[in-house]
Amino acid sequence: MRKFKSYFFLFLRFFITLSILYILFKKSNLEKLKEVFRSISLGYYLLALICFNFFQLLIGLRWKSICEAWGFKNKYIFYLKSYLMGFSLNTVFPGIVGGDLLRTFFLTKAGLNWKKASLSVLFDRFFGFLGSLLILVCALPFYGKFLPYKFYSTILYIIYGFIFIGFLSQFILSKYFSLDYLKPLLFPYNIKPGFLGFFVQFFFVLQFIFLGKALHLDLKYFYFFVIIPVVSFLSALPVSISGLGVREGTLSYFLSLLNYSLEYGISLGLLGYSLILISSLPGLYFYLREKKLWKQDS
Repeated sequence: MRKFKSYFFLFLRFFITLSILYILFKKSNLEKLKEVFRSISLGYYLLALICFNFFQLLIGLRWKSICEAWGFKNKYIFYLKSYLMGFSLNTVFPGIVGGDLLRTFFLTKAGLNWKKASLSVLFDRFFGFLGSLLILVCALPFYGKFLPYKFYSTILYIIYGFIFIGFLSQFILSKYFSLDYLKPLLFPYNIKPGFLGFFVQFFFVLQFIFLGKALHLDLKYFYFFVIIPVVSFLSALPVSISGLGVREGTLSYFLSLLNYSLEYGISLGLLGYSLILISSLPGLYFYLREKKLWKQDS
């Protein structure tokens, strides 16, 4: 029954992804889309790829700093390789292998107890989400006025609501969990992963600024700091394959508010997805090599 559910939801995600892409491509002008892709500036695309890989390096460092709050020591390369393997499997085999479970497995195997290993991955995601919220808190009040008023207000309420819930949750969890388990969330241990969470999201936005330049989008950079955190959050929801379709649809909507046609939103989203695919290759290599070693040991 559990296996059936797993395959059903995987099929549903494929269906949603293909349906959204079908609608977007049907509404777009294919000739214009080809023209947009033909005019891509390779130099800016490579800068975007560098940004993507740089923030992946920072994620490995952020995860390491979380585990060090418990006094657990391991080499930085261990965290980076484990993260990249999980990231790649989520990209190449969506819904079949859980990247977060794989990261937990490697940490447990390295000697951290399973509960802390699981929490480390959860906290890592929390600090990533916190980084997005901080960017939105800074950018939205000043550069979000191009959004429809109701949408703009809703996002503001959601942001401040999440921040309030975050503080409240920390208070409630401290009543039911050992403070030792929550150590990475507490001061001063939360300073380093908090800063890294912000800079990870900063470089995530920066890659889209370079992709926008690659597509010759004449947009103020600050608009990206409003658009991309929202797009990132929506595309991270487990309703499509690696955010494919959702990313292109939401980017198309936001760019239409800034007087750009549907083709630019689709192109920007697909270029972003291409960076994900390229950047998943190192992790896939590490995973296949690790799998080969497991077979040799057994």
